Amino acid sequence: MGLRGSITCAVPCTPPRRRGWAALALAASCLATLGAGCSQDAADEGRATSTTVADGPSSALAVPPIRIVDPGPIDQVAPADPERGTRRGSPLDDLPAGTRLLVDFGQRPTWSPDGSTIAFLDDSPLGDGWTVDVERGTATELTGQLDQRFTRAQYLSNGDLLLCGPTSGPEPTPEHPEAGRFTAVMFLLRAPFDGSAEPLGVPCWEGIATSSDSMRIAWNRSDIDYTDTDLASRVINGITEVWTGEIVDVDGRAAVVDARPVLDRDTFGSLAVFEVQGFRPPDDDELIVTAYAYQGGEVLGVDLTTGDVRNYSNSSAYEEAEGVDPSGDSVLVERDLEYSGVEPGPLDIWRLDLHDRRWERITTFNRWAPFYASNPAVSPDGETMAFQLSIDGDVEGRGDGILLQQLSP
Repeated sequence: MGLRGSITCAVPCTPPRRRGWAALALAASCLATLGAGCSQDAADEGRATSTTVADGPSSALAVPPIRIVDPGPIDQVAPADPERGTRRGSPLDDLPAGTRLLVDFGQRPTWSPDGSTIAFLDDSPLGDGWTVDVERGTATELTGQLDQRFTRAQYLSNGDLLLCGPTSGPEPTPEHPEAGRFTAVMFLLRAPFDGSAEPLGVPCWEGIATSSDSMRIAWNRSDIDYTDTDLASRVINGITEVWTGEIVDVDGRAAVVDARPVLDRDTFGSLAVFEVQGFRPPDDDELIVTAYAYQGGEVLGVDLTTGDVRNYSNSSAYEEAEGVDPSGDSVLVERDLEYSGVEPGPLDIWRLDLHDRRWERITTFNRWAPFYASNPAVSPDGETMAFQLSIDGDVEGRGDGILLQQLSP
């Protein structure tokens, strides 16, 4: 269905511990009961929002037509993860063979193009950028000299870093721990990372994606803010789009060109909230995207040539795509088998085969819940996974160390 106009919910919105997840769950519940607990009005008035989205280049472009590929019947996953929360202590006390702690702080790892270093952030939602040498384990701060902190850092194919961070607004506090998370814009920090961050004039809501063999990038454009006091209305009536473009040099300055939207709610026909996760190698002609508040959470593929959209996960469990394998054959997914529709609990990392939809569990960190494993990224040679140790808590994305784990073929 289209989401023109304002939708209001009769369901009360009591902000729980993890506001973002609950907002999406509430939105999904509201859509499911549209006409009972919710009403849609002012259908021709335009979508109601309470803040302005930073437009970025060519923001008035329309999303081209897409075709939803029928995924078949939804896979009803038995809501059982019997070993979750059964052990005391920390998963670091009993790491499996082939797994090691690389650095004891940080979150959101991203591999350098040659696989020798990993970039990460030291705090969430806003942090400074660091790198760590994969062999030696020595960490180096990159952005401490900048008068700014960031929500994301992602290597580009030439070794530069694509950064996202707010340029103004409130800083996170104990009362407002996620301030600044949803108002970020893009910057380019050129290797060897000793200069200033060049603004690109493009908003970046949550995740960003970079190509492994070109300067193509993808990002999300949205005005959804999970810290808003009217949480349900913001999620239901907000903008959520996926865009692509390319970074080029124009007279010695970085710029984003050929920016175009590739997915939004109106073309998808659902109240989903989209977050881009990665280009699918080897041709990078498909984007892997998470659709939140859609069957809990699903792993989508958006074909950038044909417009076909495929639901690769298509299950009743909570699933959030993360690292795409450099072969393009699989994607690492954060998964909650016991998802009840409210908010996911401690997650673990699974590998989803994009050809036959076969699942393989990679980590069992949630045996030590509230600890869990998240934000996996695959090395350029496809042999190693970097991921973070997480603790279920108030701030999404916060990590307590970066680990490496060998992946089976």
